[in-house]
Amino acid sequence: MKNLLTCIVFLFFMAGLSGCSDGSEKSDHPSVVQGFLEIKDYDLNTQGPIVLSGLWKFTWLYWKSSGKESQNSHEIVSVPSSWNGRNGSRLGEGYGTYELTIKLDKNYGDLAFIIQEQSSSYFLYVDGKLLASCGEVDIPSGADITIFEVQPAWCNRFVKFSPQGEEIKVDMQIANKDHRLGGFWAPIRFGTASSLEKTWHAERFLDMFLAGGLFCIGLLHLIYAVVRRGESASMYFGLYCVIMAGRGLFSGTRIISEYLEFLKYHHYVRIEYITFYLAIPVFLSYILSVFPRELKRILVDLVWWIAIGACLVVLIFPVHIFTFTITIYYLVAFLAGTLGLFSLTKAALRRRKGALIILAGFVFVYAAMIHDILYATFYLDTGYFTNIGAFMFLVAQSVFLSIRSSDSLDRLLDLSRNLERRVEDRTKQLRNALRLIQNDLNVAREIQKGLLHLEDRMEKTVGQTKFRILHKPLAEVGGDLYDIVEFPDSRIRIFLADATGHGIQAALITILIRSVYEDLRMKEESPGKLLSEISSEFHGKYGNVSTFFSASILEISPDGKKLTLALAGSPPVLVQTKDEEHVIECENPLVGLLENFDFEDKEISLTQGFRILCFTDGLTESSRLPGDFYGIERVLAFLRTGDSKNLEELLGGIEEDLLKFLGSSEPKDDILVLGIEDQRK
Repeated sequence: MKNLLTCIVFLFFMAGLSGCSDGSEKSDHPSVVQGFLEIKDYDLNTQGPIVLSGLWKFTWLYWKSSGKESQNSHEIVSVPSSWNGRNGSRLGEGYGTYELTIKLDKNYGDLAFIIQEQSSSYFLYVDGKLLASCGEVDIPSGADITIFEVQPAWCNRFVKFSPQGEEIKVDMQIANKDHRLGGFWAPIRFGTASSLEKTWHAERFLDMFLAGGLFCIGLLHLIYAVVRRGESASMYFGLYCVIMAGRGLFSGTRIISEYLEFLKYHHYVRIEYITFYLAIPVFLSYILSVFPRELKRILVDLVWWIAIGACLVVLIFPVHIFTFTITIYYLVAFLAGTLGLFSLTKAALRRRKGALIILAGFVFVYAAMIHDILYATFYLDTGYFTNIGAFMFLVAQSVFLSIRSSDSLDRLLDLSRNLERRVEDRTKQLRNALRLIQNDLNVAREIQKGLLHLEDRMEKTVGQTKFRILHKPLAEVGGDLYDIVEFPDSRIRIFLADATGHGIQAALITILIRSVYEDLRMKEESPGKLLSEISSEFHGKYGNVSTFFSASILEISPDGKKLTLALAGSPPVLVQTKDEEHVIECENPLVGLLENFDFEDKEISLTQGFRILCFTDGLTESSRLPGDFYGIERVLAFLRTGDSKNLEELLGGIEEDLLKFLGSSEPKDDILVLGIEDQRK
């Protein structure tokens, strides 16, 4: 907490330094009264320059240097100000001459003026001689004094001159036809040439320094945002810094005009307006990205839409139209700034990390924005401070990043010191959890075996028919099951099923399958009817959870001469007799997929010594590479070459060949193979 308070005090100290200027320019200096300024109790050498603000003489529609006599009487107006609205109907378009007489009490040697841009062209005469100009003005010699042409420009000038006596006559002629506001809206600074030259260069250096610092830091944050996706706070902060850097170069001293001479008046106005319009929503977006719980996104989006609309107006319409948007946007900027201040205050009260530092920096941004609005509306004559406010926020952001980096480093050091212990503790937890899971799976396996009577490599003989089982579940429990039952009339019915999925989910489904099958297996006369009944039962009871499965039901007649079977979404059944081979394909849907589906029976004639292979898709769809499956052909080849082998050797050979085929790959499904062999000779 002590370090945090130190950082905040440092911010205010920096603000004091950045806001410092020659205090004599703004306090205790003589003011212009009735177009006259007397300097007798003020020393320009020791007390510094003064601002020529106050009450000047002003003559509307009078261009003194043209030599014409004025048709209007002079009036007393406040400088800086706009001439709009005076006399009830005066608009921004027009021209006029401002006059001032300066009375000196001693000889100061060379003197100077610093002249900021006026709206929107000006000519400065001192003792009747042209000292500085910006833009071009053409006043025709005709009788109509309202006809004139202006080529506007925005210029800042530093000009020296040598006074010819104790009195200095200053005439500022201003003309405007483009901007919504016209007049003497930026005060002139007056002082000795040496002191004003230092001020001139210091201000330009400050603008370049602030703009350069903001641009470099902004570019750094933008690169950081590109490298680390999802860092929206860095992106918005970088955009804000770049925007404010541009605004600092194109407003204030407008030092960029010396390097970009091709830019015209309307370019500068558009850039100044657009940077102001975009800075507000970008900064709000930064606050939203850092403290999303303290600021409503819908409010930020609303400010974005207003800013985008205002920027489109600036880009599309001429200067004398789009400059009217600024009056509305001043209100938007004030409300948005207040919203940001409220959100950051709320974040600080909630003790959000870094909120107090960011709030301290934002206070300068907010104060600078309010100051600039007052300056632009002629309530102050100090100049633009937005770039200073932005730089102070940059300092606050740097402090915030330093603290956050320090905290991250502390966490990293703590993690590295305790990493081994934490890994060991976590490993113990995982081992205990694995042990519990393994115990549960072992219990589940025994329960499944007990309920479903599933055994690997089991042999069973029913009458003259021998059965051999190869059962390899993918996990401790699986989704394949089988059943062999002999009817009182010596028919033998074989049932294979493969539940969708793997592991515990599939194992639970097999219990449902077994339950439904046992209820119906002795009631239905044929495999097809039995499958149809099971399918209807599953669709009605468990269709809402998509419980589908493939199944095969085979029935061997009492005399062993006929095989009746029905298949549902299962792999082919292979039948080998003395005379031929049968590959019985399945064309039916999965069990439980359709509500009422009639599974038809197929019949195959059997001979003595027949062999039948039934299996689930875990065998034929095993793959070592994508698209490279074990396939039905390999199983059929083993059946063809296995005449001299018993069932144990046949199924063992299939298992060995499958493992050889897979190589280093692991099976991806449960494997169930049921071999049937006739023992009659």
